[in-house]
Amino acid sequence: SHSAHRFGTKEDLKRDYVVFVRPARGMDDIDEETKQETLRKTKVLADIVRKYGPAGIGRAGAGSTSQGCEYDRIMEKPELNGFMSVFTDKEKVEKVLAEFKEKDLGLSVVASGLTEDLFDICKKVGLKPHTILFSLGFWGKTELLPSEDHLKITTLCGHSMVSPALIDHYVDEIKKGNITPEEAGKKVAKPCPCGIYNVPRTVEELKKMAAK
Repeated sequence: SHSAHRFGTKEDLKRDYVVFVRPARGMDDIDEETKQETLRKTKVLADIVRKYGPAGIGRAGAGSTSQGCEYDRIMEKPELNGFMSVFTDKEKVEKVLAEFKEKDLGLSVVASGLTEDLFDICKKVGLKPHTILFSLGFWGKTELLPSEDHLKITTLCGHSMVSPALIDHYVDEIKKGNITPEEAGKKVAKPCPCGIYNVPRTVEELKKMAAK
């Protein structure tokens, strides 16, 4: 999963949980009736996520709330690509997955975050993980990577669309008083095409970088 490599301390990652839903091509779209039912189920699950106030929700090709897109406009596109979301609160994720289990709509669900927290959530909700994907960190010529401060932000976009240079630009703008950290966080989120980008975490990191 492109959400498995988010960089940060344990405390950072306790404010960063990704939940997304993916229909299976070749199974959930075998005919038009099945496809329409899959789209209906996707919207039901997305509405559950929205109810609990995610930090962001979106769909590849349709935009995300982190980019400033409206939820209804995001979900109205009839594309069989599910949706993605991010939360800063473990308890909200627990409530979302509990409702997902209750609905039991048969769509694939991925949850990403600290393993111990996700296992705890699954135990409380009564879910058994089907597959577990671990990130083993960065290997090789790590000296060529951006700084750890930058990685805490750039890895929030699983497709690597957020540039370290963009971060430096807005840190400089914050220092000059030309923009608030909150406004800068939304600007940095713009290149990320799906719904897993965590703007609140970005704002926190931008504040720290601007204070140095």
